[in-house]
Amino acid sequence: MEKKDLNLSGAGKMTGGEYRNVKVSGAGKITSDVVCESMTISGAVDVDGSVKADCCKVSGACQIRGDVKARELKISGGSSVGGNLEGDKISMSGGIKVGGDLKANELRLSGDIRVGSVECEELKMSGAMRAKGVVNCERCEMELAGKSEMEELVGSTIRVTADLNNARGILGNLLGFDRGSLKVEVVEGDDIFLENTTCAMVRGAQVRIGAGCRIGSVEYTDRLDVHMDAQVEHQVQI
Repeated sequence: MEKKDLNLSGAGKMTGGEYRNVKVSGAGKITSDVVCESMTISGAVDVDGSVKADCCKVSGACQIRGDVKARELKISGGSSVGGNLEGDKISMSGGIKVGGDLKANELRLSGDIRVGSVECEELKMSGAMRAKGVVNCERCEMELAGKSEMEELVGSTIRVTADLNNARGILGNLLGFDRGSLKVEVVEGDDIFLENTTCAMVRGAQVRIGAGCRIGSVEYTDRLDVHMDAQVEHQVQI
């Protein structure tokens, strides 16, 4: 039996189910789980359930109360996901809240992201992330703008830099722009570069501690470089 499309706009209300293409806009509400091929949500939409789709685009002030699973997922605006978020390619921008954990192959983040824990192959972030648990990525690039916090940052290649664009010049200072900072208990990887990071323990093979860092202890196997504007209390080659 061929699946039907679901189109809802305005202040309407629909039940979930299995569909082909789903488009919801305005202040609409879906009252249960949705399974579909593609989904586009915009506005102040409320989904009182989970979403499973091949391709999913969410924008505006949308709220999905359950889990979201999609091969390709884009979320923007002030949207939130109450449960876990899982996909192959995930892109999020704006002020996004994820109540559960996030798992992806390729993850692109910009803005202010709040999440439980993160697991992915490749992470590229510009902005701030506040994670309650561990951020575990094979390749990690973070350009900090604002305050980021997490329990642990683990990966093979880790690069954490301050956002110079937001901090440059007198105008940036007057407007209150922050170069960005990261507070984390443990950073562990093979090739590590950190800026503006406060951390109790850093473990790695090749470790570079850049400007603005305040590190308790560094354990390294191959090489350690410490910037003149950084502080490392203890360093041990193992």
